[in-house]
Amino acid sequence: MADLSVAFVGKKLRSPIGVASHAVLNEGLSGTEKETEQLKAYSDLGVGFVHTPFICPEEEHPKDAPPGWKFQGIRSREPFMMEGLLVATEARRIMCRLNAGLNMIENLKENLPDDVAVIANMIGPGADPDGWAEHCKSAEEAGADIIEMNVSCPLPASEAKAVQEYSTGEMSEAAGSLLGDSLQLLLPVVKAVVEECSIPVGVKLTPETGFPRIIGFAEGIRNAGAKFISGINAPITVSPPDIYKNGQGKWPGMTTNPICAALGPWDRFLLYRNLGTISLFVPEIELAGIGGLVEPEHVVEAMMLGARVCEFSSGILWKGTDIIKESLEFLETYMDRQGYNSIEEIIGKGVKYIVPVEQVDWRQEDFIATVDDRLCTRCGRCANNICKARTLEENPLRIVIDSRYCIGCGLCQAICPEHAVSIVEQKHPVIGISVDE
Repeated sequence: MADLSVAFVGKKLRSPIGVASHAVLNEGLSGTEKETEQLKAYSDLGVGFVHTPFICPEEEHPKDAPPGWKFQGIRSREPFMMEGLLVATEARRIMCRLNAGLNMIENLKENLPDDVAVIANMIGPGADPDGWAEHCKSAEEAGADIIEMNVSCPLPASEAKAVQEYSTGEMSEAAGSLLGDSLQLLLPVVKAVVEECSIPVGVKLTPETGFPRIIGFAEGIRNAGAKFISGINAPITVSPPDIYKNGQGKWPGMTTNPICAALGPWDRFLLYRNLGTISLFVPEIELAGIGGLVEPEHVVEAMMLGARVCEFSSGILWKGTDIIKESLEFLETYMDRQGYNSIEEIIGKGVKYIVPVEQVDWRQEDFIATVDDRLCTRCGRCANNICKARTLEENPLRIVIDSRYCIGCGLCQAICPEHAVSIVEQKHPVIGISVDE
């Protein structure tokens, strides 16, 4: 049977799958017992690590901001259907306060197996290096195995003061992605935390930092002494207006369209961008995959792009905790069938195939599309499109592909709702042939 254990920043974990940091919700102001029990339940399902909720320096939860947030599902007509989730709230409503967070860490360390790591997700005081260092040290003293610096939470960036705070760099409270997208402010904070803590420190990145800028961030974080990068947190967006109510919001009980966070499968390709490019250009730092993973296969994809461990956030919201067991079972079966004996054999497997686009061998002369008439419903989606190699003909009604113009690009295969199109290896009748022949 395949060995699912993996080493992450020097600690051996029983599996590469864990649960990402999520908000304090269930108990309001009365404590974190239910959240602690929930994290223990994840351990019972076989995860290799758990994250605390994001812990801020404020000692007690303010009574004027009880926990609460709003979800909105984004759905479209076929073929897109359920696209993702939007979430709106204030950061102060759902952050874990310091006293409760430290108690949670102590409780988890007493009750979890040694091969299940407790990762303290810490969101510090603005851009204050000394304050961050003191804050993260308190989590280490409570027993945390690993520190994950949350400089990526999108919620602070959704507030009215966000633009001014980002432009001036004067961040007195939890800054989230406002700090994480400013290299000048971020690196002194990372360096201070690394110097203060003796346990591994990592940084959770914001998707607001794009490529190629992310490479400079990764190099700076590595040089500051961090052992790993997690990425990504949720991106910022604006909720769509209700076009049948004069542009009002669609949120239950609300008429506004808040600046909010986007969760779900659409985040995955931003994660893959970070994993693949950082693996390629900054291979010395370890990576954790988080963002948009909602299927067991996504775990393997992320690991092949360089992730040593993978965390479910969207996956838990999308499918509930069943995705943990489903993914662990899939991973065992997949590894046995594919001949992998250990997780180490999977990690980074696909990185060597990442190349700049100008280095791609397109082989346009070697492939062509073909349609299976038994599956094709003659919907015309592929014919009424940008490519004119396909036409919907009558008598009989069927899709016809003109091989002179088809270059096997795969668009028709990608959009076919019935999977009736295949791209087959076949010498093209025109491309690659000299006019002199």
